Amino acid sequence: MNKINIILLFVAMNLISCGIFKKSNLENSLLNDRVLLEKELIKKTNSHNVSPEWTSISSKIKITKEGQETTINAQIRIKKDSVIWISVKAPLGIEIFRTMITPDTIYYINRINKGYFKKHISHTQELLKTNVSFNQIQEILFSSPNIKALNSEKEKYEINKEIFRVVNMELKQRDGKKISVNYDGYKAFSRLGGLYFAKKVYIDIKSEEVFNAEISYTKIDFNKKSSLSFKIPKSYARIN
Repeated sequence: MNKINIILLFVAMNLISCGIFKKSNLENSLLNDRVLLEKELIKKTNSHNVSPEWTSISSKIKITKEGQETTINAQIRIKKDSVIWISVKAPLGIEIFRTMITPDTIYYINRINKGYFKKHISHTQELLKTNVSFNQIQEILFSSPNIKALNSEKEKYEINKEIFRVVNMELKQRDGKKISVNYDGYKAFSRLGGLYFAKKVYIDIKSEEVFNAEISYTKIDFNKKSSLSFKIPKSYARIN
């Protein structure tokens, strides 16, 4: 190989290595930009989370399980970080059951069977067939999940970048169980400083059982103290 060929080979190798280096730098730069944009989006979305001290919601819930549809009315009252109180009624206004959830306990009264129980919050896993905490239930009802990452092994989020609200979310578990939540009908409420609150929530649960619920909020009041009455009649029997 003569000197000219050696020089040309040397120049070619340098050009190739320079191109690879530039491509690698460009890819790293784009990756860093995506990470920064994702962090900024998460920060902005979390800063718009709704967290009133008191929330009272009148709702209509349609539950679909094994091809069967059931429609109920529910009154939901939330004292932030303390109590989630729910009264479920048949279409004619007769209360079917009442439940009260705190960060460590779930209370339940069945008006039809005249029974009740008081159990640890972990019992929600048996009821919903998937593991969900008090805070997660509260965040779902507020349409304001606290996001740590947009896409991870446990959680996945899609965000409306115009109003910085979650449109879709998935909570995944190692055993294949999954809760999917979709939010629709966002509306800005002056009592929340113009922050957005969804008027429709679609919940899909896939575990040992598969069922979904469509929750339509028909009336919403914020920061208005509500009754959280939960008296168990003496004649009611304890449910194991």
